[in-house]
Amino acid sequence: MIAVVAAIIGGLLTGLKTPLLSPVIYLSKFKRDIFLILFFVYCLALGYELEITNVYDDNLITIFAVILPSILLLDAGLKGESRSLFGYILFVAISIGWFVREVFVIAVLLALLYHFSKDNPKRGVFAVLVSISLLIAGLVFGKSTLNLLGGSSTQVVFISAISILIVLLFWRKMA
Repeated sequence: MIAVVAAIIGGLLTGLKTPLLSPVIYLSKFKRDIFLILFFVYCLALGYELEITNVYDDNLITIFAVILPSILLLDAGLKGESRSLFGYILFVAISIGWFVREVFVIAVLLALLYHFSKDNPKRGVFAVLVSISLLIAGLVFGKSTLNLLGGSSTQVVFISAISILIVLLFWRKMA
């Protein structure tokens, strides 16, 4: 349920209406195929509603407030969520993030790290940290090539390519 709350708060922080549908998507997790189709439509709707002209010119907190809860929602829908004391602490931190955007992003990132550390503590945290670091490093080092007028389509292709590479390298079954 942390993922749903994070998606809703992230949507409210950024002024998006699509994340209000996250409870419906989360409840469809019992039928994996339906969940994946609904999540795909959800991502398309998010992409349509969130207008970013250039990743380098927009507020990164806003971008992370949308992307991180979406990843958390996907993971929670595929693997489920367990209840623990740390989970409740994260829930409170995410709720406090309603007032401070930076706290929200940090709390959702910690929730993501916590979610991936449950399967394999060392490799799960390593995969998340390396994945985010590779994406940020790629965007930083590719700034001269990617930061063009109307370059958002090129940036999306670059981010997608890096994300697919990361999934192939790290986010397979962590056994």
